[in-house]
Amino acid sequence: MLALLGRRLLLAIPTLFGVLVVVFLLLYVAPGDPVQAMVGERADAATIARLRAELRLDDPLPLQFVHYATGVLQGDLGRSYITNRPIVRDIAERFPRTLLLATAAMLLATLTGVTVGVLAAMRPNGWFDRLALAATYLGISFPVYWVGLLLIVLFAVTLRWLPASGYGGWQFLVLPALALGSRSIAYLARVTRSAMLDVLNADFVRTARAKGLAERVVVTRHALRNALIPVVTVIGLDFGAYLTGSILTETIFSWPGIGRYVVMAISRRDLPAVQGAVLFLSVVFVLVNLLTDIAYQKVDPRVRV
Repeated sequence: MLALLGRRLLLAIPTLFGVLVVVFLLLYVAPGDPVQAMVGERADAATIARLRAELRLDDPLPLQFVHYATGVLQGDLGRSYITNRPIVRDIAERFPRTLLLATAAMLLATLTGVTVGVLAAMRPNGWFDRLALAATYLGISFPVYWVGLLLIVLFAVTLRWLPASGYGGWQFLVLPALALGSRSIAYLARVTRSAMLDVLNADFVRTARAKGLAERVVVTRHALRNALIPVVTVIGLDFGAYLTGSILTETIFSWPGIGRYVVMAISRRDLPAVQGAVLFLSVVFVLVNLLTDIAYQKVDPRVRV
């Protein structure tokens, strides 16, 4: 386990270095002058020159990169051009809310998708299987922003059961979690059904049934565990995507997470905030993939060999 962890961490270093370089270059490929965006159009040339010197924007590009990389290694992602607050503090305030939303969406998607997939595989070509396949086709086809707007119209505007947007108690979490996890519910159901159909026809399942084990025990203890590898892959990738790419959902529902923070930073041309958030989310995605690899060993002992 430790050897695997060490190898994965070593492989992650070049990836994170490449992300660091790309994030640093965002400041130079983006159109416009960030200092001009900070001070406004009416600022005099002396003020602009002083700010450029304070921000080290007049230094040679390699020196700027060394300064930026040194700060990142020390946990300093810089300060926001707009709020003048440390970006680390902004991320620390926003990311737990994104983590809450992503966890709720993933739990909902996992419980619903895996359950539907298992039930559909137990009776292939039955009425439930056909209904589930039709529902999953629709779930995969609909974009998240359309699902979010539809949920707001139905449950917030028409029925008035849940709030349309904002952050607060569990009522505010239901609609964004359902919108974010809708595609994963459909995809997990299809992946689980396909994997279960392969496993249920295997010899060890027939042997378990020949021993007189109950069908529930055969499905849950023998078949489902051996079908979990593709399911764990989807869960890991989707959870990483939820943590790093829930921008549309957070924007639609005014959820104050890190995705909405990035959108606001882009609209204000707050490039250090964009740089810090993108770099942080890249690290999170790498760590989620690492945890997914470790989960493989827990689900299927053959992976250790």
